[in-house]
Amino acid sequence: MKIKRAHSEEYFGEQRDFWWRPDFLRLMAKRWRLSDASSLVDVGCGLGHWSMLLYPFLKPDATLVAIDPERKWVKEAPARFFARFPSVNRDRFTFKRADASALPLRSDTYDVVTCQTVLMHLVDPFGALREMVRIAKPGGIIIAAEPNNLFNIMAFSSITADEPVDSIVQRFEFWLRYHRGRKLAGAGDHTIGDLLPGMFGRLELTDIAVTLSDRAAPLIPPYENQEQKVLIKQATEWKQTKSGPYDAKALLKYAAAGGASKDLLERGIRLIFEMMNEELTQIERKTFHTAGGGMHFLVSGRKPPL
Repeated sequence: MKIKRAHSEEYFGEQRDFWWRPDFLRLMAKRWRLSDASSLVDVGCGLGHWSMLLYPFLKPDATLVAIDPERKWVKEAPARFFARFPSVNRDRFTFKRADASALPLRSDTYDVVTCQTVLMHLVDPFGALREMVRIAKPGGIIIAAEPNNLFNIMAFSSITADEPVDSIVQRFEFWLRYHRGRKLAGAGDHTIGDLLPGMFGRLELTDIAVTLSDRAAPLIPPYENQEQKVLIKQATEWKQTKSGPYDAKALLKYAAAGGASKDLLERGIRLIFEMMNEELTQIERKTFHTAGGGMHFLVSGRKPPL
């Protein structure tokens, strides 16, 4: 029997610690003027990966509020924060269980309101963004870090470089219908990164800026650095546990919801698993390579002053 996990638990592995380069975050913190901020709200905080990266850039003794609907994360996140920042005033940290669509926080209060890979999972991401804007101070900044996973899943590699065009096209159609199906089923839009600037505009934010993460996820034989070892370990764990991209039941469910034909479901899932398994086989032989390009957007905007 498959053990029920907390939301996104299979994606909270060690590989998440390699999403952002420290020097890139320093640059973004300067652009966002985080050193002027005395308060930050992390919406959908999970275990706090994102806010732990941003917190050191805030003013000393800044207030942090971490929100998540999952009881597990609200219970476990504080220990991680205080292990990372043992000398902080714990009274300045608050962890709340709540939904992004109804934040239990006062309007016009916080300097920074942010989320990472949260809006992509929501039925109403625009409503959640509206809530984030509501609680931000006039002049405060809203920052969202979200991907376009349809693009990310189709990156080329040593396998796809000479693959038949028909196979690539069918695999792409399967993934496109999978992503459309997720959205139709209320399981979120994993291509939302490209749509965020328009949402920020509809909310009448100012100084809207869009930046792509400078981090790729390359795999280059013999895979000797720690980041590559962690990526390979994560892919192996997903295969062993039939989770993440190896969850065939979820792939078929959402592709069908997106209108995939019976033939596409059968052929598409076979092509996807053949490719993923071939990746691991070539990794074992130390022949697989890819630049690991992806699209992870940082979209920011400021709430207009009163």
